[in-house]
Amino acid sequence: MSKLVVTAIGASLAEGVSSKSGTPKPYQFATVSYLIPAESYVKNEHNIQRCGQQVKEISMLQNQALFSQLAGVPYPCKMELHLSPDPSRPDRNIVSDFELVD
Repeated sequence: MSKLVVTAIGASLAEGVSSKSGTPKPYQFATVSYLIPAESYVKNEHNIQRCGQQVKEISMLQNQALFSQLAGVPYPCKMELHLSPDPSRPDRNIVSDFELVD
């Protein structure tokens, strides 16, 4: 199991049925949002300069109990995310648990 220490700013848990494309499609996602140092992007004719912090998201287990634990956390906070292989994509990791860090 891998671990990642982050400054967490929130979490999302969603599921439903999208009818944007005409044909109803079920969807579900779960993420933890955290801050990283802002990164500039310079390539060819693009020059995007950034400073401060920017938001990143990492997928987490689609699990109401885990989300309920995250919902009780005072954000923003330092958090150690416990990562496990994603069952649907074993080459990627998802958050399976967490601990608050002082």
